[in-house]
Amino acid sequence: MKILAAAIQMPSDLLDLSANLQRADGLLREARQAGAELVVLPELFNTGYSLCPDYGPHSETAEGPTLSYLLQRSRRWKMCIAAGYVEREGRHLYDSVAFCTPDGDLHIYRKRNLVFWERFRFRPGRQPMVVATPWGRVGFAVCADMIYRRVWTDYRDRIDLAVVSAAWPEFADRGTGRRHWLLGHVGPLCSDIPAKVAVDLGVPVVFANQCGETRTTIPVLHTTILDRFAGRSSICDGRHGPPSGPTLIRRSFWLPSPSTRSEE
Repeated sequence: MKILAAAIQMPSDLLDLSANLQRADGLLREARQAGAELVVLPELFNTGYSLCPDYGPHSETAEGPTLSYLLQRSRRWKMCIAAGYVEREGRHLYDSVAFCTPDGDLHIYRKRNLVFWERFRFRPGRQPMVVATPWGRVGFAVCADMIYRRVWTDYRDRIDLAVVSAAWPEFADRGTGRRHWLLGHVGPLCSDIPAKVAVDLGVPVVFANQCGETRTTIPVLHTTILDRFAGRSSICDGRHGPPSGPTLIRRSFWLPSPSTRSEE
């Protein structure tokens, strides 16, 4: 079965829901016009990703404005949409991906491997998520999840397609371009890991990352960190260029027919 997938790479204005939804809507429309059946948006696309903001007031339940919008677009435009947002359940927050289907179904994956400051903002997810679609079984990961072998071991022989939603930084000063002395080698890895996962699991990987500048002020240290997101979104093997600005990456690929897959 042939499917056209799209990875949306976009910058997000910090905590500006209206501006971010408007920006995403234009790219979703472009994907729809191209005939995409699956579209992936970056991690925390609706709020932006940064160290210090209070995400609580901008977190959402399934009835929130972001998920309502995504579900409406998915139904209206007959395409599956995966998108990152801050999920609220009771008093807990999660770095999650919503997967919306044209039938109106909503599936939520919670990031399992929190890094750096995320551990102080979010609770980790506890399990993988596999969703059956008409064109295959889809597994999910969020950003740093993809560097952990256990994540992909859990999906081995269980999925036909992997989706990764990310806000992966460049770890380099956006003014000078100088890479961080400790983490500078990490930024370019987002070009390599999706391709390696695709080869290792034998399935396509759709990787959608944020782009644009990020500015983090740390009041206690009286310092500001100037960085940028790495971009480099890719589909399947990463061979289609390392874009750095807002863009829509499209690619068609074949998945095994559901009737020919071996039963688990």
